[in-house]
Amino acid sequence: MSLSNEQGQSVPVKLIDNHDRTYRVEFEPTSVGQYSAVVTFAGQRTPSSPYRIDVQPAVLAPTDVSKVRVTDLPESM
Repeated sequence: MSLSNEQGQSVPVKLIDNHDRTYRVEFEPTSVGQYSAVVTFAGQRTPSSPYRIDVQPAVLAPTDVSKVRVTDLPESM
């Protein structure tokens, strides 16, 4: 398994054996955009490889501050 970003730069991956004949791949994207994953098995590229991975910016859900409670503050605050 190899992974590269839009600029063709190699991205480090961690390949984890699930011990059930499957594997999990972990990586930390450094930027948004298209990444390309080339998967090989026994020296041969797997069908449909390379796979395209679209990394999007994180979307944070709005926080409902009406449910925040602060207790036990010192009287000096």
